[in-house]
Amino acid sequence: MKENYQSVFIEILKRSVAGNISLADEVAQLLGISADSTYRRLRGETELTLNETVLLCRHFDIPLEALNSELPDVVTFKINKLDDSTHSFSGYLDGLEKDLTNILKSEGNSLHYAAEDLPLFYHFFFPELARFKMIYWTKSILNVSAYQGYKVEDMQFPEDWVGRAKGVSELFMRVPTVEIWNEDTIKSTLQQIKFYWEAGFFKEKATMQKVMEEFKGLIEMVHRQAELGFKYNPWKGQYVQTSYSLYISDLMIGNNCVFFSAGEKRSSYIGYNSFNYMRTANKYFNDQVQKWLQNLIGKSTLVSAVAEKHRNQFFKEQLRRTEQLLLQMSAD
Repeated sequence: MKENYQSVFIEILKRSVAGNISLADEVAQLLGISADSTYRRLRGETELTLNETVLLCRHFDIPLEALNSELPDVVTFKINKLDDSTHSFSGYLDGLEKDLTNILKSEGNSLHYAAEDLPLFYHFFFPELARFKMIYWTKSILNVSAYQGYKVEDMQFPEDWVGRAKGVSELFMRVPTVEIWNEDTIKSTLQQIKFYWEAGFFKEKATMQKVMEEFKGLIEMVHRQAELGFKYNPWKGQYVQTSYSLYISDLMIGNNCVFFSAGEKRSSYIGYNSFNYMRTANKYFNDQVQKWLQNLIGKSTLVSAVAEKHRNQFFKEQLRRTEQLLLQMSAD
């Protein structure tokens, strides 16, 4: 039997549209056609042209290869194109904001975050720590030429970066989240700070100490969230009505993985190149990611709103490791 690819594509479109948006109205406006012509296309009575398909893919942020979602052994990912220019990181922040905005448009949305490294959203709540991470990402990972040869204190970012990062954090606070950490989740950030200190990239010891103090604040923020099972906004010093669950795993996580679900809508975000991510709505890939997360959670300990002793011991150890490194660097 011949595959009806238009029907498959229309189903992908439906899964990509938030519940409060009329697909027919969006398609009619985008293609500049009547309501009758729109419904004939959505019912498969009139074939979509290649130009119309491309327009729909661009508008709804769907890869043109979206039909691969129906193939079990072919996966298409959408990526952020990062290079060694400052504009590249601006686009990265825009991408985070766009993805979170789209997630919030879907009712019943939630994120599962397997955190090999600290979720990047938390850094943005702490100005000196956020600045350090953005320096590390752009100077050391993206190798932005404009930032080479400068100390941390001397680097100047585009003014809009701080505002964009803050906006991303505020969006993240509104998404119910389940996180999985292990003993090494904080390790990479501590190693990055240590490397910059030992390499002489900090001009003043006080700058390094401020970054470390804010890193302790990040750990305490997540501890607060785990205590009550709700997200906590350190800017306002108060909880928000967004559910939060934290699991502690004894297993290696292996990679940063974020899994979004809202009813039948699902997407996987896989970390690569230190802080970048790629995403896909491929059904078969998402099935595997969901099973992997379920298995990881099943072998982890829930510490949010329960398991007080285990929770306190875990965060006490994270703070001890941070304090130990701070004392070591301060003595240098």
